[in-house]
Amino acid sequence: MTKVFISYSHDSQPHRDFVRGLSDQLRQEGLVCEIDQYINGFPPEGWQCWMENQIEAADFVLLVCTETYLRRYRGRETDGGRGVTFEGVVISQTLYDHYYHNTKFIPVIPAQGLVEHVPIPLKQYSTYRLPDDYETLYGLLSGQAKYIPAELGEIRPVRKPSWLGRLFGGQRSAGHAGVATLAAERIYEVNFPVTDNNSIVGRESLLALLNQYWEQASVRVVVLQAAGGVGKTALVNLWRERLRLDNSGLQPAARMYCWSFQNQGSQRAQTSSGAFFSHALQWFGAAQTRFASEHDKGVYLAQLINSQRSLLILDGVEVFQPHHHVAELQGRINDPALFALLKTLAQTQIGLCLLTSREETDPRLREYQGVLLRPLHNLSTPAALQLLQNAGIKGKAAQLEPVVMQYQRHAYSLVLVACYLKSYAQGDIRRLDTLPALLSADTEADWQGRQIMEAYAEKLEGKPDLGLLYVVSVFDHAVERGLIVELIRALASGYQSALNKLGIAGLRDTGAWDACFERLRKQGLLLGKQPDWLDLHPLVRAYFRRHFATQQAGIKHIIHKELYAYYKALPEKELPDTVEEMQPLFSAVAHGCAAGLHQQALDEVYWPRVRRKSEAYIVKKLGAFSDDLATVAHFFTTPWQTPAAGLTDHDKASVLNWAGFRLRALGRLREAVEPMQTAVDSFNRREDWYNVALNLGTLSELQLTLGDLAAAVSSAAQSVAYADKSEDWAERMTNRITHADALHQAGQAALARELFQAAEALQQEWQPDYPRLYSLRGFQYCDLLLAQGGDGDSQSAAVLERAGEWLHDWETRYTVKGLLDFALIQLTLGRAHLQQLLLPSTSGRGVGGEGLIPRSLSVAEGWLEQAVAALRAAGDQSYLPRGLLARAALFRHTHDFARARQDLQEVFDIAEPSGMRLHLTDYHLEMARLLVAAPGFDFAQPSNFTSHDDSGTTRCLSEAEGNTQQALCHVKAAAKLITETGYHRRDQELLDLQQALAKESCP
Repeated sequence: MTKVFISYSHDSQPHRDFVRGLSDQLRQEGLVCEIDQYINGFPPEGWQCWMENQIEAADFVLLVCTETYLRRYRGRETDGGRGVTFEGVVISQTLYDHYYHNTKFIPVIPAQGLVEHVPIPLKQYSTYRLPDDYETLYGLLSGQAKYIPAELGEIRPVRKPSWLGRLFGGQRSAGHAGVATLAAERIYEVNFPVTDNNSIVGRESLLALLNQYWEQASVRVVVLQAAGGVGKTALVNLWRERLRLDNSGLQPAARMYCWSFQNQGSQRAQTSSGAFFSHALQWFGAAQTRFASEHDKGVYLAQLINSQRSLLILDGVEVFQPHHHVAELQGRINDPALFALLKTLAQTQIGLCLLTSREETDPRLREYQGVLLRPLHNLSTPAALQLLQNAGIKGKAAQLEPVVMQYQRHAYSLVLVACYLKSYAQGDIRRLDTLPALLSADTEADWQGRQIMEAYAEKLEGKPDLGLLYVVSVFDHAVERGLIVELIRALASGYQSALNKLGIAGLRDTGAWDACFERLRKQGLLLGKQPDWLDLHPLVRAYFRRHFATQQAGIKHIIHKELYAYYKALPEKELPDTVEEMQPLFSAVAHGCAAGLHQQALDEVYWPRVRRKSEAYIVKKLGAFSDDLATVAHFFTTPWQTPAAGLTDHDKASVLNWAGFRLRALGRLREAVEPMQTAVDSFNRREDWYNVALNLGTLSELQLTLGDLAAAVSSAAQSVAYADKSEDWAERMTNRITHADALHQAGQAALARELFQAAEALQQEWQPDYPRLYSLRGFQYCDLLLAQGGDGDSQSAAVLERAGEWLHDWETRYTVKGLLDFALIQLTLGRAHLQQLLLPSTSGRGVGGEGLIPRSLSVAEGWLEQAVAALRAAGDQSYLPRGLLARAALFRHTHDFARARQDLQEVFDIAEPSGMRLHLTDYHLEMARLLVAAPGFDFAQPSNFTSHDDSGTTRCLSEAEGNTQQALCHVKAAAKLITETGYHRRDQELLDLQQALAKESCP
């Protein structure tokens, strides 16, 4: 029976009557509803336990949102309403524990109430106004849908090639005989590369290992690593087909999801995982579509996958592991959502995640015992000989062996050799001399299979087969037959000579098309068995793309130009509202830039329709940073250094700026430095002092986050000089604060305070109605004030006064109520209240849990809970660790060690992959304080960080090590980071910990 609990504030007697009336009606209509008014006196377990038990036991919790309720939920009313304040803490923590996946908490408002009274963590969910929405609410609580879906009709033929086909296509399965253990709806394999499983030889030992990994709970992620063409995807296809059979003898998979990225990186400077996550979240039944960060999106999908025993196969992950000149970034997966997905699965997967990549495992994943790297090598000589013999090549073993050695036993090269000989030499190995001479190079760029490609290109010259290969090669993905027919029609109407040179005009006839497809398939050049979808092996695609550009560059540009026009006109809406609806525009930009129309693609598509001019719709409204970065990458010749020559000087600087901001938002901080620095140089050459100052300030903030304090101080100082040249008052003030904050983190508090005061004087001069710094600038000044020595109470009181004024202005005077602003207000108030709970002598730097004084602890906790929730909603990963660290400190002081550890683990998960070394330092210091404060507490999970000994050796701390030993390791790691970064603001905290641990170590 459904249980409902109502959380509300006792605003007035009529309001209490309203709540009781709602509860009575729900009970009369079959729902077990509980409110405090039904209790006679008080519950025997006490109100606090009663409330927590009711929230935990309820299937649904209704929050009756009023102005008073919101104020008490935030902990801003201490004269009454402690019940709501406590319930708010429980609700916020429950949402946090479930990564804001909410199926329980439902905001409702009375007839005269306002949506603004709904707490921030619940604003993203549906709100019900009573009594108007009672029936809809009752339907939700009782599990009765308002509308019943219509019955499914018959599938109709598509009217024209659909852009959705490019993403998700039609079903194209390799299709093997046998009864599958999985129903078709529990398998997703659309657009996964089709391979000829009959050509797989010499891989039985690896297939047996995959069986073993599937059966072992300790193995969670397996990376199959090899160069292109060695047979990774073919091996995966054969194994998963065997797994699907009833007679496999293996545990069945509840779900099997297969996705290939392998072609996405063939001509892109940057690949987006957006299409994968969009589809996978929907396929796995996500109730949530918007996330505070890319990291949260990856974690959420992992949880959905892990709800049943599932097989996840991701093919071609190397597109997210580009070669990088920064050594520490080499081999790392540069997509934060994908990395978070894999990292979470590495720790919790109950099925198996199988990856294929040309690169080795991301070094950060190797730390988890559930991750295995399994390299694939070229075939053994007997297996290579068997491959040729199975393909029907005539010749004795003595004649075949020199051939397999010449081709280095490379599987795909030998498949192509066999196909070529069967097509043009009656399958006789003795006629191999008809091929061009072997290449001398032994690299993947000049793989031996290119020799066969050269031979094919020569044999197919002047035939429609070569023209079709050229056309398919310009796409980064499998392509629909209908789209190519559309392209042929477009060429016939304006570029007849180009069409004649390609020789593909006749392919509009179905019979000619099918015959051409079958020839190319038998020659091993086209993948698949159905002529409606054309796909190429990545190595074949790369070869014919280069060959097309060399032989007929003009025609290649014409095709890209036509595809630019096609995709540009494809969306039904001029301004698409979702990422899915924008996919054709992303393709339009890609093809427009490939045609050399960089400025046109920017002016006609990206700026007005994707970005929506200065609105930055795709990132600010949709949060699609990854998709946007992949699109911006097309405007570069060398990412992220050289914008395309065809852009104006102003737009060159703009794309550098956009790239830097997107990289920063995605946590790719090291990569973001270069385009930001280049943008500074570009604006400097144009003597655009305002933009020089703006970008230098942003660069300083980025360098500060990375822990390059000397560079951050230098960039900030320069930004002040250029801001003064620009004579823009806002930049003059803002950049002084940027400089002050950098100095503060470097331990130069006196100089920092002088600059803050100078900036506040400018603030008073230009905005007399706002005499104190506010927004991020006010937060940074308050951060300095809270860190000052002396009387902790007086400093925190001053901060509380400032933050109180800031909050009042935000609520009553701000026209744009930014979430980040509100979050920083809450964080400042929470930190100030927490500091007032400490003895003045500690000034917020206490090592253990002592020093608390009985002063409104719930107020501090309420503000910090709200701050963390708001920081999540704001979506900026560079600020969320601040809230988590502050809340962890509070939990440490209240001896809620498990929740403190949970917050600190999240700080590490954000800071370590993205290189946020200041936050990482703070993590180590706070983790050490936590371990000192809880000497006998078992945290039940490892610290998951690497420490460095004197020789530079890196190792992971084990769970078995005692808390004191782990604390020493954290202190050592923090000391190393402080030395490397210049983060001398933390010198005293480090010294306090070192002294405390030294005393503890004494006999």
